[in-house]
Amino acid sequence: MRAIGKGSLSSILAVGLHVTRIILFIALFGLSIAMIFMPLIGAAGALFSGSDNIDISVGRSDYFDVAYNFIAVLVMLYVVTRLLEILKTLRFGSPFVKENADRFRQVGYALLIGEGAKFVFSFLGLIFGTDIDIDIELIAWLAIIAVFVLSEVFTEGARMKEEQDLTV
Repeated sequence: MRAIGKGSLSSILAVGLHVTRIILFIALFGLSIAMIFMPLIGAAGALFSGSDNIDISVGRSDYFDVAYNFIAVLVMLYVVTRLLEILKTLRFGSPFVKENADRFRQVGYALLIGEGAKFVFSFLGLIFGTDIDIDIELIAWLAIIAVFVLSEVFTEGARMKEEQDLTV
């Protein structure tokens, strides 16, 4: 299978990433609505708590969970957008450019922020006594390291391509 052009692997990946981006936008919209209305639902639950028929309660752990997922979706949306930009250069036949090295570095930093958010929300969960279970996985940290290594590979590839272009 070809790497560039119509019907290539990069084109198929781009379609998949575009679909993923649409799903992430929908999820972001839903999580935004949830973050806005969850405190109102809690207030309504307190208002109707005297009634036997209605039991609406939104705990802190629910709100922390939605807030963490909001940040996770934001990070994923940012990463998907950067990957689409990288694939665009591949489809045009020139992936070893300095901008792609910068994009890989940006992806690495975004993933670091996402993993850092896990620590922050776990810590906040301990402080506020919420029942939050956020797993910290070694494979995610290895993936972050791999992205930074790819960034350096693309930096070196861009430098070598630039030298080659200057050579007649």
